[in-house]
Amino acid sequence: MKTIYLLLPLLTAASTGFGQMQQLNRTAMKAPESVYIHGSDYYISDTGGDPTKKDGDGVLYKMNSQGEVKVFASGLDSPKGTWILHNILYTPDVDKLRGFDVSTGKEVFTLDMAATGSTLLNDIAPMNDSTVFVSATDISKVYIVHLGAHPRYEELSFDNPVKGANGVIYDNQRKRLYVCGFGAAGTPNGEIGYVDLTAANKKFVRLTDRTGYYDGIMLTKHNTLLVSDWVAFEKKGVIVEVDLKTGKTTTVNKEPISGPADFTLNKNGEVITPAMMEGNVLLLKR
Repeated sequence: MKTIYLLLPLLTAASTGFGQMQQLNRTAMKAPESVYIHGSDYYISDTGGDPTKKDGDGVLYKMNSQGEVKVFASGLDSPKGTWILHNILYTPDVDKLRGFDVSTGKEVFTLDMAATGSTLLNDIAPMNDSTVFVSATDISKVYIVHLGAHPRYEELSFDNPVKGANGVIYDNQRKRLYVCGFGAAGTPNGEIGYVDLTAANKKFVRLTDRTGYYDGIMLTKHNTLLVSDWVAFEKKGVIVEVDLKTGKTTTVNKEPISGPADFTLNKNGEVITPAMMEGNVLLLKR
């Protein structure tokens, strides 16, 4: 999950990197997957554990700037990426896209996507204020969802499917959808690249040969992407920066992260990331 702050410049990230990490939350969560900043509040999705199981233990939290965590909405199954449009917080939840009124926490939108065959709908990012992209990690596909009173979805078809398609972010200037993959068959063979949405024959174009367990993705105004890589299922995760022109990658955090999932940036260009395996939300200071 990302936020509107992705439009702000990420100043000298490659040259300065980030300093020490600070835990923001006062109360540990179970498995926080995504963070979204709205005003002075943080909205955090928590899968509850199994990312594909319909067990009703998924939660959306609201955390204030003092780190106080409260339940925003409960009874979900395994919510992941988050994005707010028109005062509705949307989140993919196993095989549905669900929306919750930011003012009340009540569910006001549901789109059943079970017919896709996916039980691991994952990230979400807008193309415009009425259309979003949703990734389906377990079937390595990306869908275009048209919101509104009569919502519908369609597959974004392109060559060279992304193994374990996970993080997505749309570049309106270049008309590209950037995608990163978590890999397939339990192997860190996920890739980072993009799909040119203006092309008649769409294909996935790799930006780098570097592979990994890629999760979150953010676009900066310095012709770079930030991408989170779990590296392993232990405290070894990193945030890497990818130069869009050269494909060169640079690790920007100094301390390893325990399961860096769907991160975002604050107004200062600092990374706010879930540490999914330890139940915390971290600030990577400059």
